[in-house]
Amino acid sequence: MNFTAFDLETTGLSPESSEVVEFAAVRVRGGELDLNLASLCRPLHGISYGAMRVNGITYDMVADKPTFAELLPSLLSFFGDDTIVCHNAPFDMSFLMSYCRKAGVSYSPKIQDTLQMARRLLPGLPSRSLEPLAAHLNVRSDGYHRALADATVTAKVYLKLMELDIAADRTDIQ
Repeated sequence: MNFTAFDLETTGLSPESSEVVEFAAVRVRGGELDLNLASLCRPLHGISYGAMRVNGITYDMVADKPTFAELLPSLLSFFGDDTIVCHNAPFDMSFLMSYCRKAGVSYSPKIQDTLQMARRLLPGLPSRSLEPLAAHLNVRSDGYHRALADATVTAKVYLKLMELDIAADRTDIQ
């Protein structure tokens, strides 16, 4: 099973008025975590206090970093033709696609969303946000709300959800 898990941290919730301050992509090959690409990114308009409270990223941490727009070509090259896996894909992909549009880049990957999968496969789970979902699936993390930690957990959660999905298909057949 080959795919790339992707996560980003932003200055806010809207790709029209907010910017990426960190991204990570974790490549999975044959069901095993392989390479990753991750970077802090300098926003052009600062970081709100609310965003800093969520992800812990301060302007001092990103002041000398390239912008996400500058790193976009490297990220898209890293993705290649892989399926992109995100937790709450509409959020992450809205930012990615907004940056692609602004750069005049046409990009239309296949996308899998672990949040949607969890809703379908685990309907009784009280919360399907990444942390409780990972705990339910016995996936350990080194933390949350940082891009590399979240992308890594998303990759592992996706692998577990795929196992559940395959098991559910086998049950339906019998």
